[in-house]
Amino acid sequence: MEIVAHGLWTAAGAITASRATPVRIRTTWAVWWGVFPDVLAFGPSMIAGVALLLFRGREAISAGAPHVHLGLSLYPAAHSLVVFALAFAAVTLVARRVMWEMLGWLLHILIDIPTHSYSYYATRFLWPVSDVGVNGIAWWTPWFWGTTYAALALVYLALWRKGWLKRPEVEGVRAGAGNAP
Repeated sequence: MEIVAHGLWTAAGAITASRATPVRIRTTWAVWWGVFPDVLAFGPSMIAGVALLLFRGREAISAGAPHVHLGLSLYPAAHSLVVFALAFAAVTLVARRVMWEMLGWLLHILIDIPTHSYSYYATRFLWPVSDVGVNGIAWWTPWFWGTTYAALALVYLALWRKGWLKRPEVEGVRAGAGNAP
């Protein structure tokens, strides 16, 4: 799936978990972790491309400047359930509490497993133990992409109708009202 949809699904999950359970999840951090695998895998290449454009000009890009694959080698690690589990456990031990927001990373991987095909970044979700992947439905397939955003629209409509998109009251103080009585 693409990064915008990952962010929207993660936000919806974080909002729902925060409202439906006693666990409080900071949505902004959950969204960061929800897009983290793609930022890690594609961010360095995008930054390098922008730097080439800024410092060498458009001619360098159109003249066939070399492709920069700085982060692509990180794709398998960033999309691995094994790596996620180790990182989640390490952070939980160091922080001495469960960092629920990191579950956005797990959601990203779980969404990518069936929405990537062998022809385009099949998610090797057991890397480095195994290179197994799933030949899923490519997320950019028009009907699937449309279905994804239609489902997101329905989810956000449901969240809005429940009133869950408003900031929750904190300890009896209305959100945005400061410390006024």
